[in-house]
Amino acid sequence: MILVTYFDPFGGHIANVSQEVATRLPRCDDVAIRELRTARRDVEKQLPQWIAEIEPNAILGLGQAQGRSVPTLERIGINLIDSQTPDNRQEIHRDDPIVFGGPSAYFSTLPLRRILDAVRHQGLPIDLSLSAGSFMCNQALYLMRHSAPDIPAGFLHLPLLPAQAAQTSHTPSMALNDQLTVVRITLDTITTWLRTRQHV
Repeated sequence: MILVTYFDPFGGHIANVSQEVATRLPRCDDVAIRELRTARRDVEKQLPQWIAEIEPNAILGLGQAQGRSVPTLERIGINLIDSQTPDNRQEIHRDDPIVFGGPSAYFSTLPLRRILDAVRHQGLPIDLSLSAGSFMCNQALYLMRHSAPDIPAGFLHLPLLPAQAAQTSHTPSMALNDQLTVVRITLDTITTWLRTRQHV
């Protein structure tokens, strides 16, 4: 079972690309899809609850990254929340640790290179990123690894959809169907990788 999380709209946006993609994924017994509210207090409550409830074999977080032109697999989540943008509880967090006394950072434990190769083999763009930012997406990645250190987990940032990008000038975007395909390939790759690990 793979737990897939996504975020609701925030910061004045009427949509969140991670929500648009996740809610269109085919429903199957091997994937559990859950919405995170874009608020620090909700993320830190919801994630551990779902991990305990679902007991997934892997976790994939999805989030929105305005300004990025292709989907990006995050390599690291840092123990920091710092943003001038209010979360969906209208709270602003500046220079706050995600977990007091926690490690400075956690690396993704998903098969990033395999995912990268699989997506590119299908003719779609994807890249690696060394910064998940310092807002809720970074918090989710950090807490996935902190709450369940033995469960492979990682995060995929998605570019804006064309309709979202049309609201601002010179903002890159990517079509919904292409982003949906990227996420499906990512999930298929994780599933195959998990099966391979079980037989080693």
